[in-house]
Amino acid sequence: MSIPVSLIRCMSYDPEDVRSAVRASLEPMGGMGAFVKHGHRVLLKPNLLIAKPAEAAVTTHPEIVRAVAMEVQEAGGEVFLGDSPAFGSITSILSKNGIGEVVEDLGIGVVPFRSPVAVAVSNGVAFKSIEISAESRKFDVLINLPKLKTHTLMLLTMAVKNLFGAVVGVSKVGWHLRAKDDGRFADLLLDISRVVRPDLNILDGILAMEGNGPGSGDPRWTHIVAASPSAVALDHVIASVLGVGPDMFMTLARAREQGIEGSLPEHITTFGLSIKEAAVRDFRLPATAKRVDFSLPPFIKGRIRQSLSAYPVLNMEKCITCGACADICPVNAITLHEGGGGDVDRSVCISCFCCQEVCPERAIDPVEGRMLRVMKRIGVA
Repeated sequence: MSIPVSLIRCMSYDPEDVRSAVRASLEPMGGMGAFVKHGHRVLLKPNLLIAKPAEAAVTTHPEIVRAVAMEVQEAGGEVFLGDSPAFGSITSILSKNGIGEVVEDLGIGVVPFRSPVAVAVSNGVAFKSIEISAESRKFDVLINLPKLKTHTLMLLTMAVKNLFGAVVGVSKVGWHLRAKDDGRFADLLLDISRVVRPDLNILDGILAMEGNGPGSGDPRWTHIVAASPSAVALDHVIASVLGVGPDMFMTLARAREQGIEGSLPEHITTFGLSIKEAAVRDFRLPATAKRVDFSLPPFIKGRIRQSLSAYPVLNMEKCITCGACADICPVNAITLHEGGGGDVDRSVCISCFCCQEVCPERAIDPVEGRMLRVMKRIGVA
């Protein structure tokens, strides 16, 4: 059976425009009533990476949350909102990005993800069990509300990657260390999607992020709301809209290797805009795009691997030595100096870019190693 993916044009975050776009995205699937019945307890899972204002395009926009919540309430559901941010409290993030006002206006219950529970992964590839939030498993319906952004490690973060938020707090760091490279991390993300199993995915791609996302990129209007019951299918379609194929997008490549439904074009039927009509031209990917370091065999080590990899560097002009990068680094590769700035020990760094992801000042830049720059210049990377 073909998987539906809706692509709807939405030109602004005007509440009526967003509500109309969200409703239109759900029409081919039978509307919100096809997913939510009267009395259902419904959890919304937005992207709440760090505390930034909505216009920074770091988090799911409050008007997307409002529109989806209102559709749920209209269908007779009780709405809750939950996540486990990478850095900072959920309360501070909701206050900063404006979702807090929506929560208050609509009487939405806030559910911080605090209690990890080990869950067996049926047909898992990376791990036999994964610890995720116990709170996220106590609802009748889970609606995933990802933001369309670039990602220095995974190239793009959309529906599948947003489910990593079901992993509790600092445990995320440990999973980065256990996964070690982007291929295995993609396997982990797909395993998490098997466990969390969102009933519906609605993407905020009205104001996206390009460049060195997910926390330090640049806002870019792409004017898209997308919806699908399949996280993989939604990611596949949006990657196509951006002109990104599975040869670059590791999550999609791994999904195809694993035979996951939604990972191939023939699995999907699009509604609303066609991929050609929705296409975003010249979308800037991270500086780490087409990196080759994680595809190297294990015996290639030391300076050769470093030269073929992208790695984080602290920008001394922007760094305020807040310590967020050092706190989240899974291998303790970052040393901050009392006088300001700091260093990244490349002999220890695993290029997971967790530091860049949570830096509040955009003070960490991904830099390509010398051989990687040469390979890109001659077109072999």
